[in-house]
Amino acid sequence: MAAREPVRVAAVGLGRWARTLADAAAGSERLKLVNCFSRSEKSREEFSRRYGCHAAKSYAELLKDSEVEGIIVTTPNDAHAEPIEEAAASGKHVYVEKPIAHTIGDALAIERTCRDAGVILAVGHSARRLQGNRKIKEILDQGGIGKLVMAECNFSNDRSLALKPEEWRWRKDKSPGGPLIQLGVHHADTLRYLFGPVKSVTAMAKRLYTPAEIEDVTMTLLELESGQLCYIGSNWASQGTFYTYVYGMDANLYFTVDFNFWSRSDALDEHSRLEIQQRGASGREPIPLGRGDMFREELEEFADCIRENKQPEVGGKEGTAALAVIVAALRSAAERRTVEVKEVLENALA
Repeated sequence: MAAREPVRVAAVGLGRWARTLADAAAGSERLKLVNCFSRSEKSREEFSRRYGCHAAKSYAELLKDSEVEGIIVTTPNDAHAEPIEEAAASGKHVYVEKPIAHTIGDALAIERTCRDAGVILAVGHSARRLQGNRKIKEILDQGGIGKLVMAECNFSNDRSLALKPEEWRWRKDKSPGGPLIQLGVHHADTLRYLFGPVKSVTAMAKRLYTPAEIEDVTMTLLELESGQLCYIGSNWASQGTFYTYVYGMDANLYFTVDFNFWSRSDALDEHSRLEIQQRGASGREPIPLGRGDMFREELEEFADCIRENKQPEVGGKEGTAALAVIVAALRSAAERRTVEVKEVLENALA
């Protein structure tokens, strides 16, 4: 069988994460980076030299490039909707880094625009693709811990301590909730993947140590539609950490990741650990994990969806569902009450 022609993609928004994804894609035979754009001429010229792609002088020029089949959007959260809608109108498929947007209104508009245009929309919720989370899902599906009792997760680092006023993450209107919308949203997606939809959210958020406008410490309680309770902790002031603990009536699962390797998706699974503790046991037993590459996998899936006309694992619906949990948490923290997720979605549609 003849080798398939790689999908030709362009990067839009050329900051740190664009480079992380470009590095992940570099070793793949299923997609090829052929163009890029940033409003900064210096950024696009540097990116072009580093990755051997063309540097478009404007976004309109990039969208007119017939070689480009899909775009990879890593612009600031509040600047997702416009480039995605313009790409969809030009017939370009879209991969957008999580969160899908910074408001539910934008998220729903993005989802609708891509659907109406008949283009693929993939959202970069990579954490569910970690080998530890995949193994947890397998164990749950096999009934390996008995009935779910609860789960708790944390994704934190100290990034807010180095923020500067000119950076978009500094600003509360552009990065509401700080670590919650940037980091905790990963767990919002993964918990839904593992256990199903969230019914309601109760949260607290405080600004304790960051010089920026945003909150830097958040705690969120989730009530699942199935009845169980989960917890997401996320801060931007401590040592980096990532874990998911799942408690069942027959056994507990403990999944931890070395955050120092987060940007090294090719090595991250090697620096992860999953353990199980059976009811009555004094200690935990390690569960072997395979080795994958969550960033490369999601980009290759995006390419496969374009070539095979299929839907990605995480599309607009899933991206919007994860964001809705975060928006509900922000409303809960601001108004000091429990917020139903359906309230957030209904308000956006009103």
